[in-house]
Amino acid sequence: MDMLKGYILTRERMDAGDSHCLRYAGISDRGPFEVTVTDHRPLFFIRRDAVLPRTSFHCERRAVELTDFLGHPVDALYFKTQSLFFEARKVYEELTIQTFEADVYPEERYLMERFIHGSVDIYGQPRLRDGVLHFVDPEIRKTEYTPRLSVLSLDIETGQRGELYSIACHVTGPDRGDGKKSNVGLVLMHDAGASTVKEPRGARAESGLFPGKLCEALPDGGFLYRVETEKQLLQGFLTALRTFDPDILIGWHVIGFDLLFLEKKCNALGVPFLLGRDRRTARIREVRKGVYRVDASGRIVIDGPPALRGAFYSFDNFRLETVAAELLGTGKDIGEGVDKVAEIERRFREDKVALARYNLLDCTLVSDIFDKTGLIDHLFKRAIITGLAMDRVGMSVAAFDHFMLPQVHRHGLVAINIRDVKSEGHAKGGYVFSKEPGLYEHVVVLDFKSLYPSIIRTFKIDPLSRLKAGADPIDTPVGLSFSRTTHVLPGYIRRLMDMREHAKKNKDPHLSQAIKILMNSFYGVMGTPGCRFYHPDLPSAITGTGQWVLKSTRSYLEESGYDVIYGDTDSVFVKLKEEEIADATAPEKLVSRLNAFMDGKIREDFGLESQLELEFEKHFLRFFLPSLRGGGESAKKRYAGIIMKDGKEELVLTGLEFVRSDWTRFARDLQYELFQRIFHDEDVDGWLKQKVADLKNHVYDQDLIYKKRLTKSPKEYTKAIPPHVKAALLLGDAGANAKESRYVMTLRGPIPVELPHDDLDYPHYIEKQLKPIFDSVMIFFDKSYNEIIHGRQLNLF
Repeated sequence: MDMLKGYILTRERMDAGDSHCLRYAGISDRGPFEVTVTDHRPLFFIRRDAVLPRTSFHCERRAVELTDFLGHPVDALYFKTQSLFFEARKVYEELTIQTFEADVYPEERYLMERFIHGSVDIYGQPRLRDGVLHFVDPEIRKTEYTPRLSVLSLDIETGQRGELYSIACHVTGPDRGDGKKSNVGLVLMHDAGASTVKEPRGARAESGLFPGKLCEALPDGGFLYRVETEKQLLQGFLTALRTFDPDILIGWHVIGFDLLFLEKKCNALGVPFLLGRDRRTARIREVRKGVYRVDASGRIVIDGPPALRGAFYSFDNFRLETVAAELLGTGKDIGEGVDKVAEIERRFREDKVALARYNLLDCTLVSDIFDKTGLIDHLFKRAIITGLAMDRVGMSVAAFDHFMLPQVHRHGLVAINIRDVKSEGHAKGGYVFSKEPGLYEHVVVLDFKSLYPSIIRTFKIDPLSRLKAGADPIDTPVGLSFSRTTHVLPGYIRRLMDMREHAKKNKDPHLSQAIKILMNSFYGVMGTPGCRFYHPDLPSAITGTGQWVLKSTRSYLEESGYDVIYGDTDSVFVKLKEEEIADATAPEKLVSRLNAFMDGKIREDFGLESQLELEFEKHFLRFFLPSLRGGGESAKKRYAGIIMKDGKEELVLTGLEFVRSDWTRFARDLQYELFQRIFHDEDVDGWLKQKVADLKNHVYDQDLIYKKRLTKSPKEYTKAIPPHVKAALLLGDAGANAKESRYVMTLRGPIPVELPHDDLDYPHYIEKQLKPIFDSVMIFFDKSYNEIIHGRQLNLF
C-alpha cells in the first residue's frame, strides 16, 4: 500500500448510475492527485417517532444513539444517490416531516467527521493517468502538509462587438520537474493574417508548446503567439493551461468577466471548456447576485478584489490601476485620462505587440499584488484553520459548521437545518460611551485582547453548554446560564490562541491573522439566524458580559481618580494623571492593576478564572473627540490624535472623513492638514483663506472627484436617482456595467470624469466638503468658516 501526503484543492459530489460518489482533487510533492470515494451514501436525520410515507426512496433507516436539541431520539436515513436524497427531502418538507442536517453537503460531511482540514495522508494504490495520481476508495487521514502551489494569472482583451482579441497568462510557482520557481509570460493573439506575418528577428517557429505557431519575444519579457481564429485562440489557451498545469488561477474580476466570457465563447464555438485537471467541462455558478464560483476539478480560482477585501485591505477603489499604484508604485500601460476602449481597438488594428504588452502587464500586476500581499499564503492559512476550500474561506457559518457539527455528534446530538432556524431578534451591541467633545492631552488606550473570544472562554459560552446548562451551571453577568463542564468552543479558542501566539513568535502574520479572523467570527455566527446553532442567548450573553466588563472597568478607573474620556466595546481611553505623564511605565502599571481587579472580581462574583487580558495599545500625546454634526454630545467611534511611533509622530484618524472613500481627496487631505495644525498649535486662519483661494484657482481640480460604488446597473435606478447614478447614466453604454461611478460636481450637476468638466462648482465643494469638516472641529476653538472668510459670524433669524 502506498502513502501520499497531499492537500485537497477541490471537493465535489456526483451520482454515478445507481450509486453516489465523492471526488477530491489536490496537489502533493509527487504531483496532482484525485481521490474517488465510491458507493458513498448521503444521509440526513429524522425523529424516531416520525411516520414516513410508503414512497420508496431506496433508503435505509437506521436507529442511532443521537437526539435532537430537545432530547427526542433520531434515526439516520441513508440514500443510494444524491438525487434520491433531494427527492426525499423535498417530499418530507411538503409533508412537514422535520429533517435534521439535510442541508449538509456530503463531500463536506465526509471531511469534517474525520477532522480533515485539507491536508491528508492517503493510503492506497494509485494509478497514473494524464499526469494525475488516481486513488479509488483509499483510506485518508488528517495530517499537516504545506503544498508548493503554482499560480497562473489570467487576463483577456475583448472588442466592442464581443470579439476575443487576446489571452495573456503569467505563471509563477514551483516547476513540477526540478522544484525551481517558474516565471513565464505568454500572450495568445487573434490575428487573421498570422500566416502572412513576417517572422521577426528572434522568432521561433516551434516553441514546444504550440508547434508550428509563430512565437516572438515581447520587449518587456514573455512571448506572443499569433493564431488565425478565435477558436484556435481558445484551444491554445486550454493547451497552455494543461501544459503549465497551475493549481490556482488568479485575476482581476477574473470569474465574473474573463472566465465567464471565455465560457460563453467556448460554448458558441464548440470548444469544451476544460479548465480543470480532469476531462469534464468546468462550470461557473452565480452563488448570489454578482458573486461567482468556478467548479473546475483540481484547480482553485481566486479573484483579486474580493480576496483583498476578505483580507481587510482598503483602497479608494478596487480598480487594478488604483491598487497597483498603492501597493506596487506602478500602474497599467493605458493610464488615466485615456479612452481605454478606443486605445485597445487601435492597438488591435495597428500595433498588436503593444496590445500584447498591455495584456501581459495586467497579468503581471495581479501576480505582483498577490505576491506583495501574500494573498495565496493568507488564503491557505485560513483554509487549514477553517477546514474550508481556499475559495470559500470567507464563509464563516460554514467554518463554524465544520468545527461544531462533529463535536455535537460526539455529544449525542444532531442539529437542525438552517432553514428551520427562527430568528428571535438581535443582541445589543458593544458598550460605547464618551465624555464631552473637545481636545485632551496624554490619553492612553487600553484594549481587552480578543474580548469576545475571552468572554466565551471565561464563561464557557457555546451552543452545547447552553443546552447542557441544567447541571452545574455558570451564571453570566446578564443572568444567562451555561454548563461548567460540557462545552467545546472554549477549549477550541484556547488552542487557537496558543497557535496564534506561536505564529506571532515565528513571524507568520498570515496564520496569525487567519486565527484572529476565525475567532472573531464566532460571536457573529452564533448571533445570526443563518447559522444552525443560532440562539439569542448566545450573543446576548457575550455582548451583555462585554458591556459589564467595560462598565466595571470604567467604574474602577473613575473611583481611582482617572478621567475616562471614551470607551468602545473592548477598549477604554484614559487620561493619565499629571504625576504619571513623565513615567513611561505608567500605562503598563495601570494595566497590571486593572487585570488584577478584573481577575479578582470574576473570581469573587462568579467563582471562575478570568481569561480576560487588558493590554496597553497606544498613548495619544494630544487627542480630539469631535461632536455629532450640529454640535452637542460627542460622536461615537470618531476621534483623532497624535501618537509616537518608532520615534516619530503619527496622526491617527478613526471614523472621520479622512478614512471614508465616498469623500473627495480634497476633503480628506483638508481634514488631515487641519488636525496637524491644531495638534501643533499652528495658524489656521491664514491657511484656510489660502485653501479657499487655491481651490477657486484650480489647484485642487484633480482632487475633487467623488467615487461611489454602483450596486446595480445605472438604468435599474428608477425611484430616487442619486448624483453618482446620474453621472453614470451620462456615459450611456460605456457605463452600463460599471461597478463604480467617478464624477465631479459642475454648474450643470454631476458629470462623469470621462466627459469634459471645466465648469466645476466650487461653491458646492466649499459648502458640502470644506465647511462641514472645518466647522465641526473649529467650533471648539470659537472659530468658523464664515467668521474667518467673511469677517463675521452669519446668523439666521
